[in-house]
Amino acid sequence: MPYWVGITGGSASGKTFLLQALQKALPENLVTFLSTDHYYKDRDRIPPDPDGRINFDTPAAIDAEKLYQDLLALRQGHTVYQREYTFNNPLLVPRMLEFRPAPLLIAEGLFLFYWAPIRELFDLRIFMEAPEPYRFIKRLERDEKERGYERTYIIEQYLTQVLPAYEQYVAPLRRYAHIVIQNHYGDLSPAITLLVNHLSHLAKNAIL
Repeated sequence: MPYWVGITGGSASGKTFLLQALQKALPENLVTFLSTDHYYKDRDRIPPDPDGRINFDTPAAIDAEKLYQDLLALRQGHTVYQREYTFNNPLLVPRMLEFRPAPLLIAEGLFLFYWAPIRELFDLRIFMEAPEPYRFIKRLERDEKERGYERTYIIEQYLTQVLPAYEQYVAPLRRYAHIVIQNHYGDLSPAITLLVNHLSHLAKNAIL
């Protein structure tokens, strides 16, 4: 049986950083890495807020049914395909991503543990916990640098959508985690070492 690890937590809490660190440390042929960012619905399929704005920070923005079916297919040994999510950047042409079954699967996403059928697929569930000022600063830096958003827009979106969604939908998911990683200062090396040793041991001893 494959061994599956899920990572969730607030926006800019370190989920993607942890996934990428594990990606660098573990043998490529043993692991499938998956981000639920690629399962965002098209804008016209996302229910708007009462003020008419599209809100990407609610579970309704994710195509949970497609995500679930793809995870089941991977579990059954099938390769699945999903269009890359480019954060609505008109300058980028989305690729078709291929996810192949492997002994290990590591997935990350804002609402990964929100749906019970999806949550229960994961053998190890990790919640990334970071204080609100840290998450705000990291999101501000990321969205300015990587996504080209205006600072005023980032701040408004954070205060009116991101933070309320965290408190309503994401923070309660902590109770489903087997491990909570405290990311207060950005040094995740102890947690990364622990996880790499654990997952490498599973692979090496062929108990996957």
